[in-house]
Amino acid sequence: MWGSHPYPCPLTVLFLQVHAKADVMGKDKDKEETQELDKNERGNWDNQCDFFLSCLGYAVGLGNVWRFPYLCYKHGGGAFLVAYSCMLAFTGLPLFFLELAIGQYGGVGPNKLFGRIAPAFRGLGYGMLFVTFLVALYYNMIIAWTLFYTFAGMQNPLPWAYCGNSFNDITW
Repeated sequence: MWGSHPYPCPLTVLFLQVHAKADVMGKDKDKEETQELDKNERGNWDNQCDFFLSCLGYAVGLGNVWRFPYLCYKHGGGAFLVAYSCMLAFTGLPLFFLELAIGQYGGVGPNKLFGRIAPAFRGLGYGMLFVTFLVALYYNMIIAWTLFYTFAGMQNPLPWAYCGNSFNDITW
């Protein structure tokens, strides 16, 4: 099955064991989901550039552009970059690659994927979806504030230049 290579990839061995276990357990629900997925094929990337740009958009968010220079300044500038680069190389990128590999191999959402790996991990998939929902709300609120204050800043006079409320006037 693995050809002549004496040491197969550990990730491949893990997935083969998981699928063999699922086949032995004979879950009809998983078989129905697999048949349903076969009927509705998932989309594929047109080329490598589409995949790369999607991964870049996934990995580089608002926090990277906004907060990273501040963190560098706060934690020592160049010395922080050395520690950051080491953690990125030894932890961040391997975990990012692992997440991409599991997602590409499974071809389903996180709630079904983690449920297939181990039934106890099903909650992990739903937790990932919930956190994604919260982050989407947070980012949409930041974008809404940005748009609101961009257009409010084009008014003359600026709305925040004068309060004009009765409770903060000098006169009684």
